Amino acid sequence: MSETEPPAPRGVRLLDGRRISVDPGAAIDGRILAVAERQRGRVTRAQLLACGIDPAAIVRRLRGGRLDRVHCGVYALPGTAEVPFAAETAALLACGAGAVLSHHSAITLWRLRPGTARPVHVTIPRESSGPVLEGVVVHRSRILAPADARVRHGLPVTSPARALLDAAAALPDRDVERLLDEALFAQRLLGREEIADVLRRAGGHPGRARLARLADGHTRPTRTESPPEERLLGLIRQAGLPEPQPQASVLGYRLDFYWPELRLAVEVDAYGTHGSPARFEGDRRRDARLLAEKGIVVLRLTRAAVEERAIEVVAALARAIAQREAALGGR
Repeated sequence: MSETEPPAPRGVRLLDGRRISVDPGAAIDGRILAVAERQRGRVTRAQLLACGIDPAAIVRRLRGGRLDRVHCGVYALPGTAEVPFAAETAALLACGAGAVLSHHSAITLWRLRPGTARPVHVTIPRESSGPVLEGVVVHRSRILAPADARVRHGLPVTSPARALLDAAAALPDRDVERLLDEALFAQRLLGREEIADVLRRAGGHPGRARLARLADGHTRPTRTESPPEERLLGLIRQAGLPEPQPQASVLGYRLDFYWPELRLAVEVDAYGTHGSPARFEGDRRRDARLLAEKGIVVLRLTRAAVEERAIEVVAALARAIAQREAALGGR
C-alpha cells in the first residue's frame, strides 16, 4: 500500500449479526460512536480493537469518564443507563456469540407479559463458558437450536415457542395459560405447529410436560379481565363445572363468561361499575335482548359474593347449569 493510500475500512460485527465498516482514519471517539450508537450506547473491547483502537486509548477513556465499564469487556457511553433494553444489550454482549435473551426476558420482549424482566435472563449453548454477571442469570442449554433464535428490536432472543417452554419450567399452570392466550390468540405470534416442534426437540427440559399438557387443551382464549373474574374461573375449575368461554362476544355485547351449549352467561358485577341507575337499567335491557334474540339466560353475581362467599357462588352456578341442561335437554 502506498503512503498516500488511505487505510482500508475495518469490518466490525454488531450484536444483531450485521457487519459495519469503520474508517480507521476517523477520530477515535467517532469510531467508538459508530459502533455504540447501533447498540444502545454499548460496545465491547473486542469491537473497539476491531475498529483499530489501541488498548491504551480504551484505558484513558475509562479513566477519564468517556466510557463506563458495565461488565468485563463491555462498556457504555455516559448518560445511556436509562436507554430501553440497555441492560439486555450489555448482557448479550458480555455473554458472547450464540447468546440469546430467554426465559422472563424473552417473555417480556415479545410482550407476552407486561413490564421489564429483572434480572436479565440469557441462554448460551451448553458448551460455552458463560461469565458471572451482576444482574444477569445465565442459563446453559444443550437443546438450543438455530430454529429457537430470533432477532427482535436488534436483540437476539429465543422464539416465542422456546420462550414458552422455558417459562413453563418455573411458572404455575394459570400463568402459562395466560402466556398461551397472548401468543396464540391475542397477538398470533405463533401457531401450534411451532409449539409442537419445540416440544419434539425439548428432550428432558423441565418445562416440557407442563407446556405439552396445557397447550394440548388450549383451543380457545381463557383470558379474564379482572381479579373477581379470575377468581370465579378458578372456582369453576375447582368445582369441576363445565368450563365457559371468558370474554365472549354475542350481539355486540362482551360477556364475562359464556357457555354456548347451555345458552348461559354469567356477569360479575361490581358496584363501582354497575351501581348507577343508568347502568342498572342498561344491564337489564341487555339481558332481556340476549334472552329474546338468542335464548341466553344471564346469571349476575356480585364481586363481593365471588370474593367472600365461594360456596354460595358455586352452588348457584351449579344450579343454573343443571337448570339449563334440563331445559335444553327436553327440547
